[in-house]
Amino acid sequence: MNLKVLSWNIAWGYGMGSEGSAGFSPRPSSHFESALSKMADWIQNMDADVVLLQEVDFGSKRSHFIQELDYLSRKCGLLYRSKEISWDAPYVPYPGLKPSHQFGKICSGGGIISRFPIHPIFSEHLPKPRENSAIYNWFYLSRYLQIVETAGVRFCNLHLEAFSPDNRELHQVKLQNRLIDYDIHLAGGDFNGSIELSNEILEKYEAHAAPRPTFPSVDATQTLDGFILKKNHFKIIQLKTLDTGSVSDHFPVFLELESSSALR
Repeated sequence: MNLKVLSWNIAWGYGMGSEGSAGFSPRPSSHFESALSKMADWIQNMDADVVLLQEVDFGSKRSHFIQELDYLSRKCGLLYRSKEISWDAPYVPYPGLKPSHQFGKICSGGGIISRFPIHPIFSEHLPKPRENSAIYNWFYLSRYLQIVETAGVRFCNLHLEAFSPDNRELHQVKLQNRLIDYDIHLAGGDFNGSIELSNEILEKYEAHAAPRPTFPSVDATQTLDGFILKKNHFKIIQLKTLDTGSVSDHFPVFLELESSSALR
């Protein structure tokens, strides 16, 4: 069986500057509806079977309380979906001092949409940076691992630490442990850096970073996204970075696989 998988950090539909960088300002609901519609078109055009999504809003003030996972699921016709809420705060006073520019209520995280029924297996919020103050971490998003089974394949949708190298290293260790603990066949998402696997893990798994840089979506220079595959389970037919413009601050990564006749 051939399987088409797409991984995309959608930056909650905001696009460049979604992290609240200089020049950030709120955008109207029409901006998010347009961005999500374009994302859905890309997913449909690639005929994706399973889509691993990061930075999805599930009813946040900053994106006008749009249920983004539901929107994409319905628009793409991939009607099975599973969400992982990793950031749920009644009010986030960021960025800047103007209340009108602040994120406000946040409900956000990762999500998976699929052509096939999804069976959740395990999810985990990863540790926050220890160098941050307790107050800062109170408002800071959690990174996560989201493990499900769909299409007979065990997937891990992931979003690892971006700003703390030490914390990102810890997340890498957690991820590698879970690959073994849950016999994951395919892990994909936003690694926020290179995919680093220990020699022990390399005996069973192989890393496949995006073939071209994925971030930022304007003059991309960094390869932050990709996949980890269990050896002897798949044959890669194609792996490519899609140039989707600035609809998100990341480019998505597309992977077409042929499943092994006998999973081991």
